[in-house]
Amino acid sequence: MHTRKTISKMGAFALAVFTLGAGVTGRAMAASTAAGGGALDDTQIARRVLALNHSEERTADAVRGKLVSTAVWQLAERISVDDAALDQKFASFVPADGRSDPTGAPQAGTERADLSNLSGDDLEQAYVDREVNSHEAMLAAIDRELIPAARSGDLQQQLTELRSQVAAHLQSARNVQHAEWTRRTLEQERADISKEVGNSGP
Repeated sequence: MHTRKTISKMGAFALAVFTLGAGVTGRAMAASTAAGGGALDDTQIARRVLALNHSEERTADAVRGKLVSTAVWQLAERISVDDAALDQKFASFVPADGRSDPTGAPQAGTERADLSNLSGDDLEQAYVDREVNSHEAMLAAIDRELIPAARSGDLQQQLTELRSQVAAHLQSARNVQHAEWTRRTLEQERADISKEVGNSGP
């Protein structure tokens, strides 16, 4: 019975976080296409990558101070640091046009707002699930859209390196997701057993 309760709760969070992750990533990936209305050029590709990176950095920065689990905190730290380093590489493909944001997109706070109401295990679960979903979407976009559309050899190389990093982040997020799921399940089982033992007394 306790297992069904745990799975049901996790399923509800997974659905909510999938919607969040898909929405944030989808908006970032669609921004340049909506503006250009056709095939992507190298500048638009770079702007897309920067928009994704900025979204990931903002989310990681917003949740790190609230995270308790070392593994989840390290995941957020790694994503933030790695994406900041990538910003410098892809910014060189975007011409200076006086914009404060090289992505060409407005600063969005949706990803932070959607996680701001959570805390403890609920926040950590939602954040890790979001990272798994968003990185899966990133890999699909890189493979299907960005690499095939890139014209510059230098940009293609940077996108290939980006793909490797996104895949590594995805694997790390999946590892943390599994470890945290196992921990929470065991804790719930122990709590249920203790409750049953307490209720079975004289």
